[in-house]
Amino acid sequence: MEVKIRYLTHEIARFFGSTVKVETIRLSSGAKYENLLSIFREKLRFNGKVDKRLLDTFVFICEGRVLLSIRNESLDSDCEVLVGYADTGG
Repeated sequence: MEVKIRYLTHEIARFFGSTVKVETIRLSSGAKYENLLSIFREKLRFNGKVDKRLLDTFVFICEGRVLLSIRNESLDSDCEVLVGYADTGG
């Protein structure tokens, strides 16, 4: 299964080790949103070091739903996740 990840900014993408704002992650079929969150935890880097504590700095949204609230649900096929700062707002 493929999941498209859209980082809100290039800076956010760099925190997760990406050089592009849109990337695709492959997961096994039957994966849950928690599996995807685990990948984000492992990718999260600050000054070149993995820092899992920073995960709370970001919000992960798929189809208008926050991944932390649906972590035990199975991933939808063709899921697209937006990653932004948790304090984004107006």
